[in-house]
Amino acid sequence: MDSAAQEQAAGRDIGAATGARRDAAARAPVLHRWIAARGNARAPADAARPPAAEFRLERAAATALGRAAEQQARLPVFVERVELARMTLPELPELLPERALLAVVEGRRDAIGVVAVCPALLASLIEMQAIGRVTSRPTPARKPTRTDASISADFVNALLGELARECLGHDACPNFGAFRYATYMDDPRPLSLMLEDGDMVRLTLRFRIGPGGQRDGTLMIALPAERGDRAAVPAGTATDGRALPVPQDTHRQPAPPATSLADAVQQAPVALVGILCRRKLSLQMLRNLTPGALIPLPHNVLDEARIETPQGQLLGRGRLGEAEGFHAIRLRDLAHEADAAKPIAAWDGAAFPPAQQSAPPASPVPPLPGDPAEPPLQDYLEADPFRGTKPTDPDDTLRFAS
Repeated sequence: MDSAAQEQAAGRDIGAATGARRDAAARAPVLHRWIAARGNARAPADAARPPAAEFRLERAAATALGRAAEQQARLPVFVERVELARMTLPELPELLPERALLAVVEGRRDAIGVVAVCPALLASLIEMQAIGRVTSRPTPARKPTRTDASISADFVNALLGELARECLGHDACPNFGAFRYATYMDDPRPLSLMLEDGDMVRLTLRFRIGPGGQRDGTLMIALPAERGDRAAVPAGTATDGRALPVPQDTHRQPAPPATSLADAVQQAPVALVGILCRRKLSLQMLRNLTPGALIPLPHNVLDEARIETPQGQLLGRGRLGEAEGFHAIRLRDLAHEADAAKPIAAWDGAAFPPAQQSAPPASPVPPLPGDPAEPPLQDYLEADPFRGTKPTDPDDTLRFAS
């Protein structure tokens, strides 16, 4: 009885397992069809997805400025206006903010640009580092200092890097990432001498500073158009200055640029020597020189400084002075000095016809001076310590006929 019951139970289990396998096999094609149907329905949805947002310079510049200010000083800014335009070098001083910190930035191939930070933004950066908040007090009217430049240098580099990241792949924007902070200036007048004359690209941002917009700020970036343009950047260069791998063409290699001898000579270094003046000293004065001794110099020594080669060849003259904390010589035109010092040529009578020329009166030639009298010989017979023997009688000496 027990064995019969066990056999019946085992038969029921086997039948149940067989039915489950049949149900799973029947449902498998249904699941496959359902997954395939969902995939087909998802494909049109992906195709109908709207394209990426169109690039807008205003949004990119606002994002870059806000991110740089937040990362460097946790300073909130709200951009109100962005302007990208071309200009020339003479227009630059008129467009700079008043009393702005001029951060000189340097790029590839000695390209130089400028980033003008207004006093309101500079004061806000200092306040965020000093007290951690932006006050509403007016900005003091003062010239930027070296300390101000050191505080804003990291902010300038961060802003250029963020602009390069936001404008990556857009040829209409300059290559901001190729420039880095080099030095600062507090006076815009020397910019016309430092920057290369030509077209420039300027990016001007006007914004509000602080959580409540306590201050109005302006920042301007001016870069050379020829070298700062994205189209002029060589292939395989990243915006942060790192070299990217460039795919090599195995079929055809570009020929290296030809370098002429003139270009190589123009790059040769030349040593120059600045000479303040030259003095002749006696041996006694030279031996009496001690530390702290004073050597008198001519009165116009500062106006007669010389630029020479190590071999002594004169290249220029000028006035010794100072520029940006360094000794400098303001050169003068040597050709102009030579013309001023050239004597007036004597008239030779060539401008008149021969009939009008009159011979100058002949002047008698002065006679040559006679021979000086011979010195007396009274002491000739006296003993002389420089002669070894007693001199002979002057009558016995040989005399040459005159």
